[in-house]
Amino acid sequence: MKPYLLIFCLWISQGSLAQAIQEDPEAAFSQASREGKNLLLLFSGSDWCIPCIQFEKKVLLDSSFQKFASRSLVILVADFPQKRKISKSLQAAYESLADQYDPSGIFPRIIILTPDKKFLGSISYQHQSADEFLKELNVLITPGEHG
Repeated sequence: MKPYLLIFCLWISQGSLAQAIQEDPEAAFSQASREGKNLLLLFSGSDWCIPCIQFEKKVLLDSSFQKFASRSLVILVADFPQKRKISKSLQAAYESLADQYDPSGIFPRIIILTPDKKFLGSISYQHQSADEFLKELNVLITPGEHG
């Protein structure tokens, strides 16, 4: 019986993350503005970029990151898959964001923005743990407290 409980808990936690992640840029910025939260913009190649896949598994799916994100962030994933098709309008919106925030085409590229799209900084994913990533993230979003 216990393995089923573990699977259920994992399923629930992944489901809650899926609800927290936006794919529509307009909806993400609207939510960030409405809730007064910063936006984590992730440029990803979800089906081909190994570091992107590792970031998702090691950081995005981590319970401590999920807890922090649900309180403090709106997550927007601008995905550039090779195998999976996305709508032309979504692709155009992601390309526009990439032109502005990731012109070099770095994957994964993690940008922190205010609700009004002001650039706060970026974090390079170097296989850090979720806790290490959260420490870097906290420095970006609350710089006056870490001086």
